[in-house]
Amino acid sequence: MSNLIVTAGSVTTAIRLEKQLNYAGDLNAAVIHTPPAISTGGCSYSVRTSPDKLSLIKQIMSNKKIRVRKFYIEELVNGERVYSALS
Repeated sequence: MSNLIVTAGSVTTAIRLEKQLNYAGDLNAAVIHTPPAISTGGCSYSVRTSPDKLSLIKQIMSNKKIRVRKFYIEELVNGERVYSALS
């Protein structure tokens, strides 16, 4: 099972994105602290959601003018969380 991690520049942006994704349907978004493996320093927040609706997520972000830093796929490999950046 994999997750989509969307890193945000602030907790406010992360909360806005989470609310919009949950309002849009069955995306089950949640605000989390950015995992240390992908954090660029400081207090960073992200949104964890399902990766199978990436195009819908990007459309919502564009419509609501929500800017984020980066997208990652989070997977569990041999009991360890592994992150792959999406372009």
